[in-house]
Amino acid sequence: MKISVLGGGIAGLVAAYNLSLNPSAHVSLYEASSRFGGWIHTRHTSQGGRFELGPHSLRCVGPSGGRLLELIDELALNPEVVPVTKEHPGAQTRYIGLDGKLVAMPSGMKSLLEHEKRGVFVKGALQDLFSKGRYSVHDETVYGFFKRRFGREVAELVSDPMCRGIMAADSRTLGVEAMFPALVRGEKEHRSVIKSLLLSEGGVEKNEYVREAKLQGWRMLNFKHGMEQLPRALINILRDRTNVDVYDNAPVEHVTVRDPEVTVTVQGGNPRHCDHVVSALPAFSLARCLRHSELSERLADIAFVDVALVSLEFAGADLVLPQAFGALLPSYENPAVLGIIFDSAIFPLDPSRPDASPRISLMLGGEWFAEHFGHPGSCSHTLIRDMAMGAVRQYMGSVGEPTRCDVDILEKCIPHYTLGHAAKVRHLYRLIAEERLRLSLVGSSFHGAGVPDCIRGAIEHTEPLHTLMNERYFGYSPVFGEEEEQEVAG
Repeated sequence: MKISVLGGGIAGLVAAYNLSLNPSAHVSLYEASSRFGGWIHTRHTSQGGRFELGPHSLRCVGPSGGRLLELIDELALNPEVVPVTKEHPGAQTRYIGLDGKLVAMPSGMKSLLEHEKRGVFVKGALQDLFSKGRYSVHDETVYGFFKRRFGREVAELVSDPMCRGIMAADSRTLGVEAMFPALVRGEKEHRSVIKSLLLSEGGVEKNEYVREAKLQGWRMLNFKHGMEQLPRALINILRDRTNVDVYDNAPVEHVTVRDPEVTVTVQGGNPRHCDHVVSALPAFSLARCLRHSELSERLADIAFVDVALVSLEFAGADLVLPQAFGALLPSYENPAVLGIIFDSAIFPLDPSRPDASPRISLMLGGEWFAEHFGHPGSCSHTLIRDMAMGAVRQYMGSVGEPTRCDVDILEKCIPHYTLGHAAKVRHLYRLIAEERLRLSLVGSSFHGAGVPDCIRGAIEHTEPLHTLMNERYFGYSPVFGEEEEQEVAG
């Protein structure tokens, strides 16, 4: 079975890898640029420094975290993993900006009872536990969900900065069904979010590596040489597989997915026929090249946001980092600056000298990018740098000038799961099924923007193709099964 995989980001790499395990598959992987890995990108400096230009760490808890660990185990990357356990201060401590200072968020009962906002959190918990109101039968915003369950103050303290940190977007525009389907399900089943979290049970892990990580309390991880080790391991394996053809610098211009014309046309080339297409392209990119008007229109309706990333390195005495993951800034505190990541506090380059060259990263813009910086293609890097340094000095005190400052503009890097996004995705899959299109959709545009979610989705949404190849039957397009569609719908 000839399968074309579009896009060489993490979802496309994992999809191609999973399909290549089947000897009946012949996989062609197309990447528009010269580099594989998508937004996972590690920059190594000539002075021995390291900056992450995409995700700075990977969460390794829950079902998606389990899939991530299984993949690491399969790729024999275990010795390269740098885990952060639940005992690490960085896993326990998160800050938010309040009134121009950093305030630690409660991480347990003791810290909650000692917190300056303990009254707000206790009141919100009691409201959730004893509320007799019915759950919403329609999608609602993340902010609206938290406000209804926990009250306005908790919604502003928690959902606002959390959504800015995760999606660089406003909790008042994001749909809770797509963002936090487990919370929606938990409310329906237990009439309480807190009860659902307390009663949730982790399944028995079959993989020994996953069991060991769970036993040791892993919360997040990176790799010894940076995040890009993961996609590099995948592409190296794929290049060695005899049933895989890898094409870089191969932007896709046209895609047809209606049998018998299932083709992929690369820029400057002729149509290449295949049996099925797996797209890991961002929704807007697939919309431009897909020859299906209704699908293209609906794909183009999925929006993305732009983010400015400022990577800073200091001399050891010029910046003292708290032992924490980082800090999130609520929209009412500093709308332009989304958050600060204390990179070297979590993953020091030299664990024996963690304060030798403190490194931090600031995220700016997101849903507020145009308002503060204009168009991402013509924005002022100096303005962005000055705003980032202003936030550092405001929330972290007097600091010296950085020894290195990089400003990177990440255009359309995070999907914007607006209200009703989950219903949009269900409609896309329903349309594919009804018209029996030879198309599977994976990647951050659809169901989970995090790397572990993309890995899990790429594996689960290519599994039906294994079934087809094993049965030697190509009569329908693989889509969500009934049980999985209900799960995504929350």
